Amino acid sequence: MLASIIVVTHGQREVTERCLRSLRAALGDRLKRSWQLVLVDNASPDDTPELLRSWSDLATVRLLDENRNFAGGCNAGAEIATGQVLVFLNNDTEVPAGALEALVEQALEPGVGVAGSRLLFPDGTLQHAGVAFIDHPQLRAPMPQHVFHHQDGQLPAACGSYELDCVTAACMAVRADTFRAVGGFDTAFRNGLEDVDLCLKVRLRGELIVYRGDVVVIHHEGSSRGRGEELWSTPARLEAMAHNDRLLISRWSALLGQDDDLAASAWDAALDSEQPPRLTHDAGVLIVGQPYGIGPAADEARAILATLAGFGHRVATANQPASQVAARLTGRLRELLDEARRRLPGPGATAIHVPGGASDRWPLPHPSIVRLGSATTALAVDDAHEVWASSPLVADELIAAGLSPERVRTVPPPVPSVSLGPGGGGVLAVLPAHDHAEASTVMSALAQLPRAVRLRLLPTVATRGLDAHVAGCLPAAELLRPCSDELRFAELAATADAVLALDRSDVFERRALVAAAVGAAVVTARPDGPAAHVLGPRVAHDPAVLSAALAAALAEPGDRAERAASIAARCGPAAFASRAGSDRALAT
Repeated sequence: MLASIIVVTHGQREVTERCLRSLRAALGDRLKRSWQLVLVDNASPDDTPELLRSWSDLATVRLLDENRNFAGGCNAGAEIATGQVLVFLNNDTEVPAGALEALVEQALEPGVGVAGSRLLFPDGTLQHAGVAFIDHPQLRAPMPQHVFHHQDGQLPAACGSYELDCVTAACMAVRADTFRAVGGFDTAFRNGLEDVDLCLKVRLRGELIVYRGDVVVIHHEGSSRGRGEELWSTPARLEAMAHNDRLLISRWSALLGQDDDLAASAWDAALDSEQPPRLTHDAGVLIVGQPYGIGPAADEARAILATLAGFGHRVATANQPASQVAARLTGRLRELLDEARRRLPGPGATAIHVPGGASDRWPLPHPSIVRLGSATTALAVDDAHEVWASSPLVADELIAAGLSPERVRTVPPPVPSVSLGPGGGGVLAVLPAHDHAEASTVMSALAQLPRAVRLRLLPTVATRGLDAHVAGCLPAAELLRPCSDELRFAELAATADAVLALDRSDVFERRALVAAAVGAAVVTARPDGPAAHVLGPRVAHDPAVLSAALAAALAEPGDRAERAASIAARCGPAAFASRAGSDRALAT
């Protein structure tokens, strides 16, 4: 048997039915033929056992006469599992076709012991994108935290794949021999951290834990995990969590440290668990989104903050949702963020909301401005005082969707004042490493350039196996590390003759605009995006002819100073202030 899928239940029959339907749709007639389904019931108080019996023709069913909690239920399932790989799956998940196959294949890779997937809440935000250890100020020990929790589910950093110490057992593939060698889940844990303990035991054996951000499963977290319902009452749950924390710390804290290396190497980020005190209550503007975070929307939030601060606005910030993964910044921008982090908005302050993606949702207090790089958003834009669209296309789509034209303003992304660069360094390509298809398109285009052209690749995330992929496709190219600091990116772009910015997750096209601001010729694939709006349609090309566009940009790169002046005139601080109407819309 290739794999055994182990699902543990305790009540919540409807939740389990939904999960089982998704498994049947995903695996079809392979269930029971090459995939064993093991259903374990933890003495449910409802008719869940009846449901499991009805699946006896497709599943191996074990009905326990007591609630053994999550760890005990999973171990009971593993005892009767026959697969080479054990897939532990919460009964509050929905599995699409192909997801479990990818995880099982990953777990069978030599040297790998455990594989986990990206888990999304039903609203499209992130439930799990891997687990990192972050110093806990109260417990005084590194504790496991879900990175990017509740952020937009398409965040590039979360879509990559990387090695770490832990993934969640809500959807976890474990080699059967590895699981048995480490003794399975430790039942001393009470419905929590048993998966962390298991992963650490696997790591201690020298085997790898791999997070696969390209594999997506929907997780209705909290519905049921085969846990005792009494643990969801606040006092019992808090006591169980405290017990689990103590047990994990006593067993592992001496061997653990904060995962700074993971954050730096995979995302060019830092892990930050401390929240500085708010010292003042006088900000006239509040930037809401991910001003400390990583990704295109975080860059946009920081650029708006820096521009407004440069005109004397007192700015405060709010990470929404809260995140402990921060961009690695230096210089004046870091100082501005630290100052804003210590402020609270004053009475009547205007909030500028910069969602990280289409799934981000939070209330919009009045007065509010929403900044959008795409017309697709979960924010209630009807409640906003104004909406700032990054391009005419986005403005037109918002108006077509019913938003009053008087409330929509086209405001190109603000670009910091940067120095004109010398060029001479060939092509710098922003490599969308979080999206295999887009990354392949970029590398195919670059492979058609003359061999004499210098190639540098700047990945959106240091996804696992990228170095080997690049070496096979572009052996002469230089693979850089990810860059979360826009000013450091400007320094890289300043030495390039042309910059290829084919990252569709960058709805603000900030990398293209910053590259043009230092004089580089820019090639994108969006004829209607912010870059084409600011620089003209000559920058945008069909992906099928990207190599020709790059060759043309290298042969006739144009006037660097003219290109930089165009960005300054349309996206510089003064231009942004004028187009945004900050003198009218914002308090000073």
